[in-house]
Amino acid sequence: MLYNFTRAELKTKKASEFLERDIIRVGIYFVHIHYGSKDGKCVYRRPSLCSYHERADFKPCGCTPGVDRPYFIDDFINS
Repeated sequence: MLYNFTRAELKTKKASEFLERDIIRVGIYFVHIHYGSKDGKCVYRRPSLCSYHERADFKPCGCTPGVDRPYFIDDFINS
């Protein structure tokens, strides 16, 4: 499912509140929630290891907090 949040709204949410393959849109970023899967079952309880983000304009994104990944997205994924 696709969710649309503002930056302030995202700060009140946790990535673990969402299901496998949910997509959260915040401004120009899309956060893809993944728990990992093996034989159709989720491997991890928290999505922090397998989730990733991308920009709406398809520019490359790294995973360095504060440089490639905004802090509010890093806090969201790791919560």
